[in-house]
Amino acid sequence: MRNIFDQYAQPENRLTHALISSLTADPGLLKGFLKEFFGVRTGRQPVHIWEQSLPGEALDSLDENEAERRGLPDSCITVGPDLTLLIESKFASQLHSDQLKRHARTAQRRGLLGVRVLALTVGPLKLRLSKDMSLRQWTDVYSWLQSRSRQSEWAWRCCEFMEVLEERESDSGYFKEGTLTVFSGIPFDSDSPYTYTNAKRLLRLLREELCQDKGRKLSKVGADVRGAGRSAITGRDHTQVWDYIPLQCAKKAKVFTEYPHLTLGLGSTSVSAHITIPNGVKSGIRARILGEHPQDFVRLISEVFAGFLPIVRKSQGIPRGLVVQRHYKTQRSPATVDSQLAFDLRTAIKVSRTAGGRVKHQPEWLYATYEALKSRRSNLQLQVGVEFPYDKCPDANTSAIVAHIRDVFIACAPLIDIAEQFAPKPRGRSAERRS
Repeated sequence: MRNIFDQYAQPENRLTHALISSLTADPGLLKGFLKEFFGVRTGRQPVHIWEQSLPGEALDSLDENEAERRGLPDSCITVGPDLTLLIESKFASQLHSDQLKRHARTAQRRGLLGVRVLALTVGPLKLRLSKDMSLRQWTDVYSWLQSRSRQSEWAWRCCEFMEVLEERESDSGYFKEGTLTVFSGIPFDSDSPYTYTNAKRLLRLLREELCQDKGRKLSKVGADVRGAGRSAITGRDHTQVWDYIPLQCAKKAKVFTEYPHLTLGLGSTSVSAHITIPNGVKSGIRARILGEHPQDFVRLISEVFAGFLPIVRKSQGIPRGLVVQRHYKTQRSPATVDSQLAFDLRTAIKVSRTAGGRVKHQPEWLYATYEALKSRRSNLQLQVGVEFPYDKCPDANTSAIVAHIRDVFIACAPLIDIAEQFAPKPRGRSAERRS
């Protein structure tokens, strides 16, 4: 079924149409928008809105391509007789300050007064603008609309359309950089079931939010927040998508699987954060993780687990250990899982009854993990982390889940420290040490 906002061919124009239609339908939302993005208080002055045209333009005679050719803005809002507010939207195409100047000159030639121009873009841009021009991102609009979505049905409708448009255009390849929306939690439940395209969109937003690394907390434990993740997120036929954040010590690695990495998994029932020890990890790293005796391995995992416990208490997450044996028919084919050992770390490491709940102590699972890795004769991968089920973790559908995931990665520092010992030695000026 076609969305009510899908009235134009170009995504930029569909996006602007969704916003302008919502502002037109809700006068209170319009007043709030003008105050937030133009600093204008309308008072009792009459407000009029035009799309793909200016006052006096014969709208029916223009299509969107003709409007662009004639230097018309995506929308025009007049406040009383002496104030004209123009909006130019950019999605994937480039924006230049000359375009904004051309829109302003076109409006002034029509006799419009007090012309000001707002450009809405997908990513941050550095443009030299005059005092009557301003630049904001579509993520600002989305966040502002979200803050009003409980009071305004039209704010909610516009937010929903932005999510759908981002999902659709990202999947088609039209939308390559930046985002329209911001991460605000994972909405999957019985009313909003998991879909591959929406999961991929949310995973991208979640990773970008983590990699902003406010306070440099992830960088300080060795995460390379500027490093690339997966080149393409696949898994259309599965119920989970995943991506990773590499470690700083892996910058010169030929393939990312030479070193451990921080893995994000977003599935139909839960979101998870793990440190992954790949099958192809350097043999020295694997040997140091296992230690000389099983007790060495247990002590190391117990140290990581101790960092998980405060997160588990706050979030009702589940600390997990996972060992997977698999093979591939071809280099491009998906993995075939031959064996899998998944266990709650509270079975393997004894904790108080309050922390463990109904989980019974069964330390043999961790010893079985050690024996499998020590006697490895197949493609074997280890993951240690925390799973956050949507139906148990109250923060999974809010932005608070970002902090929980970040803290899981920070708790993996003992394993990251081992990997760093096998990084190539820097030449010349010493690398910045973690504080």
